[in-house]
Formats: sequence, C-alpha cells, structure tokens
Amino acid sequence: MGDRALIVFTNTARDEVSPVVYLHWDGHNVPEWLAELKAKMAGREGDVPYSAARFVGICHEHIDGNVSLGMWNAPTGMLANPAEHSHGDAGVIVVNANDYSWQAFGGYLEKQAA
Repeated sequence: MGDRALIVFTNTARDEVSPVVYLHWDGHNVPEWLAELKAKMAGREGDVPYSAARFVGICHEHIDGNVSLGMWNAPTGMLANPAEHSHGDAGVIVVNANDYSWQAFGGYLEKQAA
C-alpha cells in the first residue's frame, strides 16, 4: 500500500504541536530528511511551526508530482498515544523541535531513534 509515515513536530513541553505531515511512499527517508532539517534549522531550534514548514519544503524537494505528501491538523491528544494513529509502515514520528531528536511509534522506525 505504501511506506507511510506521519510526522508531528512539538517542543520539549509538548504544549505546541504542528500539523501532521503525511508521507505515502517515503517513510524510509524520514531519518535522513530530519537530519537535513536539523542542519537547515540551525539557530532556529524550538520553532515548531517553522520546523514543520521547512520539513514540508524538504519533502517537496525530494518528492515529484502532486501526490504522496499531505498535511492535516493533529487530532486532539495525538501525542498521548501516537501508535494508535499509525497507518503501519514507518509509523508516527514525533520530532522534538528543540533538538530534532525523534521517536517513532507503531511502525518499523520504532527500532531506530535519534
């Protein structure tokens, strides 16, 4: 069906949450693209909205066409149990915009972390 991933940016306190970034075919690329984002956002750590926006820009640089990339508002309480929102595949990736560390839930990226 794909290599789906849902990516959400937040801060250490988790009191700010970005929209969900949806990737249909590129879940395996998330760690690499987050490393690219970390370099791009040097000096702007902690900026949840800009982190999400710049991540979408990175996705656009790598994904051709007009499909396989989407966004929607994060459901209330999504961070309480991220795995329950997973489509499988790469899972739900929660990114701390303060240091760009991330954790995955409900998918194969759970075995990795940054």
